Amino acid sequence: MTRTASQDDLSYLRRLSESGAHAPLNGGRFMAWWGLLVSAGWTAQHLAVNGIIGDDGGAIFGIIWGSFGVLGMLGQFLLARSMPGKPGEGSAGNRASRVVWGAGAAGILSMVIGVAVLAQTSGYAVFDWIVPLAFAVYACALIVTGALANERIALFGGYGAVIMIGLFTAFILDPNRYLVAAGGAALTMLLPGLLLLAREPGKA
Repeated sequence: MTRTASQDDLSYLRRLSESGAHAPLNGGRFMAWWGLLVSAGWTAQHLAVNGIIGDDGGAIFGIIWGSFGVLGMLGQFLLARSMPGKPGEGSAGNRASRVVWGAGAAGILSMVIGVAVLAQTSGYAVFDWIVPLAFAVYACALIVTGALANERIALFGGYGAVIMIGLFTAFILDPNRYLVAAGGAALTMLLPGLLLLAREPGKA
């Protein structure tokens, strides 16, 4: 009984120590995966908006983003299953990362559902509204976790996402706006995710 209590105390002290440490962020593989999918999705959106793919009255958008959702969740599940335990998982940056990305994803999903309903009567141009919101979520998540972990890669990605909000808005009437968005996702999510992945520590 005493030994168990002692082990619990040590575990508590370890978690407490980790929470204040600037441990490396462990979510690079997830950022890279979603960054890749978002870049591909917005590239496909560009092709659909410009009539290069899909001439079926808008069903192509459902195919693009339905496939995005299925592939995204499947990849998320497989990456989570394959990810080993790593030191620093209890740090403030890593704990905040899980919460803020989850909340951000829920917010984006809510808007996607609303926009999909509105698009039935207002046309598919309303999907453009999602892009600035997505970059705002990326900015908040990356800047918060980057500040807590003292991680410049995440901070640069976050401030890049801030710039992308204004840049996409400036291009929102341009036929190539989704290429701008796809490039922004690659630079603010995919590339930082790969760099963070390369810096992750080994198994705990």
